[in-house]
Amino acid sequence: MDPTSTHTLQQLRALIPIGLRHAQALLARCANNPQQAAELYKAELVQVLVDKSGLAAEQAREHLHAAGYDLNRALHAIEEARFTLTQRILRKHHRDPGQALDLIAQAVETAEQLPRQYWLDFERLEQLPPAPRCFMVLHEWLAFEDWEGFDSALHFHLPQAIAQLRLLQLDALANTLEQADQRQQQLRSAHGASDSATELAARINQDPLFNRCQDSYCQGRTQLDERLLEWVVQHQAAFPA
Repeated sequence: MDPTSTHTLQQLRALIPIGLRHAQALLARCANNPQQAAELYKAELVQVLVDKSGLAAEQAREHLHAAGYDLNRALHAIEEARFTLTQRILRKHHRDPGQALDLIAQAVETAEQLPRQYWLDFERLEQLPPAPRCFMVLHEWLAFEDWEGFDSALHFHLPQAIAQLRLLQLDALANTLEQADQRQQQLRSAHGASDSATELAARINQDPLFNRCQDSYCQGRTQLDERLLEWVVQHQAAFPA
């Protein structure tokens, strides 16, 4: 590339954020006039933003100007103006419920400044409004179960989790957890004095009734994720903006 073309290209890229090949193509169309090429590029971006956002051309032009004609920045600004944080998470991660739930939980934890010592403080969760309380109690309980296992999770704020499952009208799943807890307690009462901790844990995890409860829980686990997302959608105003 000759020095004149290089200088013209630099002039254009100083005016607008544009890729090298696109800049070269525009300059070729505009007889190496960087000002004319910049205006042509801006017009192209306006049309792209109109198509992507549905905004009127003048509104699109204003957003692009504010974003320094960076299309991604302009789109992000429009998203922030149109949608709450919770809505943006739901829109972006609607095909990955687990990721969406985790991000919403992080948003609530930050917005509410919830105290955490590895696990969240459930006494503080009980002080939240009903919709985020239900969501956060179950999300935290599920995180514990995923990390520590089903048998251990039955000792982790189970009454609160069961109450929120019933609020979501997931009574079958709540009944399963209650039955598993009762069976675990029966086995502990019957064998806790004679078995070591390791033997007792093995006995519980090999018990047919306990295993049926665990299998039933695992089958309903995906349904719970879907129901929590529905809950957020139904109560969006109660979640972070």
